[in-house]
Amino acid sequence: MTKSSLLPPNASKLERDVEAVISPPLSFPNRDIWSPERCPEHLLPHLAWALSVPVWDSAWPVERKRQVIKDSIYIHRTKGTRAAVERTVSAVRGDATVVKEWFEDKANLAPGEFEVNYLSTGEPINGAELQALVPAIAAAKNVRSTLKRITVTSRVENPEKHIPMSRQGIAMKAGPWIISSMITNSNNGMACLGRQAIRVRSGPLPLFSE
Repeated sequence: MTKSSLLPPNASKLERDVEAVISPPLSFPNRDIWSPERCPEHLLPHLAWALSVPVWDSAWPVERKRQVIKDSIYIHRTKGTRAAVERTVSAVRGDATVVKEWFEDKANLAPGEFEVNYLSTGEPINGAELQALVPAIAAAKNVRSTLKRITVTSRVENPEKHIPMSRQGIAMKAGPWIISSMITNSNNGMACLGRQAIRVRSGPLPLFSE
């Protein structure tokens, strides 16, 4: 026991060890440990584990880590709904996501199927992040629905009159992936350059990339 211990004389070794670990007191209120906004950065992985965050990357910026943890609370409350799937996919990168269900596209989707349309507007698409989407979606969707495809649209916008450039590299180890189209365009009459490198192998779902 520490010099200022509040434990009784008959405290067990486990209780004394716990007291030794948390003494001196934490430099922040204990309640902050459970707050995605106030939790210290070095404890965020532990908070993510405690809240069953489906996708986690230690290389993410701290702002994204906090947002993913915050989104996880909402996802667990709404599991089995369209909103939960959309929030799950958006949480990976923070980009816009729209789920299309079978009754919205009966020509291409069978009853019970759905597709995920993912708009990438920030950093180039990361193949590892896409690989993590499938199990994350499976955890958020309802049991009766089947993921048919993931459509990824990458868009880079530049409001200034300079040269917009789009460079993407995707290495897929699961598919069969289907690249439906690759589009590079400019609306300001200036130059528009695009560079894409895609290595396609095999796997369970079709990927549509624009």
